[in-house]
Amino acid sequence: MRTHVIALLEDPARAEQMESCLDACGHRVTIITSFSQAKKVLDEERCDLIISDVHLENGGNVFDFLRWVKDDFSICDIPFIFLSVEPSELAKYLSDGLRISARLLGAAKYISMDRFDANRLADEISEFLEPRSEAGFAVLPSHKGD
Repeated sequence: MRTHVIALLEDPARAEQMESCLDACGHRVTIITSFSQAKKVLDEERCDLIISDVHLENGGNVFDFLRWVKDDFSICDIPFIFLSVEPSELAKYLSDGLRISARLLGAAKYISMDRFDANRLADEISEFLEPRSEAGFAVLPSHKGD
């Protein structure tokens, strides 16, 4: 069983990049384009990680989304990652404040990239997604004997 990632991304090109990256890493991904759609999907199915574009324009406020997730007892333990790709100059200027606010509200990580880098994204999220066996159990690292 593959781990499941829900990604809230309004930009179709970014969504395609994310889907290709996560699929190549062996994860199942559900791309969502709005805050209201994300709420509906999360009410219906469980996931292992939530990634949200920090600069939403059409689908609601990302901080409202994060608060909603962290206030819901059934999903509050799901790691939530903010993602900023190709931020504008204003977004870069505001990034420290966004990063601090995200952490205070319960985000597990804030990732900022000047351009989408699939290898870096895979490395950044790997700590939140344990490899799983085909049976769905977490694969623990093997330890060599003395």
